[in-house]
Amino acid sequence: MKYLRCQHCGHPNPLTSEYLTFCDTCSKKLTPTFGDWKILHPTGSFAEYTSEVGVVIKAEKPSRLKTALRNAMLPANKSKLVLFLSLLLVLIAVTGSLFGKKAVISFLYQKVPSTYLYSSWTTATIGRQALEISTPVKLWIHDQPLDEETAKTIEYAKSYSNEEESGIRITVNMYSYLPSVTNTLEQAITASHLGMQMKGAATDINCKPVPVLISGVQGVLEEGNYLYKGALSLAFCNLIMIKGNNRWQILLQYRDDDPIGRQVAQRVLKSVKIK
Repeated sequence: MKYLRCQHCGHPNPLTSEYLTFCDTCSKKLTPTFGDWKILHPTGSFAEYTSEVGVVIKAEKPSRLKTALRNAMLPANKSKLVLFLSLLLVLIAVTGSLFGKKAVISFLYQKVPSTYLYSSWTTATIGRQALEISTPVKLWIHDQPLDEETAKTIEYAKSYSNEEESGIRITVNMYSYLPSVTNTLEQAITASHLGMQMKGAATDINCKPVPVLISGVQGVLEEGNYLYKGALSLAFCNLIMIKGNNRWQILLQYRDDDPIGRQVAQRVLKSVKIK
């Protein structure tokens, strides 16, 4: 079963009918409805629509951890829980002191598993300005809100990325600008760097741009690294392509000390085609 998640309240609505229009919980209009999607895909079927926009809600499996937590909250065990949490906080503080911020973030930001080099990859064609890409993980719609000024210049915007923490972050952004708006590679590179720097996550960006031609479309590929949250060096590949008022960006990020991550990133980049 696929679901269409409401962008207002987050409720997953079962995609059982092509006439689904309003959220079952908040009654606000869903987006994109099948009718909206059909305008952009005149020959598309409901099955193709659900495959592109729908999400899968995994059933929650019984968790031993939840059972243990419920038992820990029993009156007879509360004193033990308080003692355990106190010791855990002390351990975290000691770990931070001994190994520093870099060690903690490195532990949380895992390397790419080597199985990605040998497992079956998914090849998908996504977006209104159709782009084909092969990835070891599923890309889902993750549209991001645009600031008021940027929204005035854009006719269409779509963003895809992988959900699970897999050691590599793959983001595909697509934009169609209004005819009156200038759309250049220099502007696209500046905008992409600003996006990486948001909330202080990326500093000391160091990269080298190289002109590329993808499916006859002019572009630039940046490869380099940056400091993530002031502690961990991450490598990134930033592929940007421009054609008329359309802009494509494929951003891949992984640990700078991860050779598997680099191999996976290069394979993803080689798969990119503009349809």
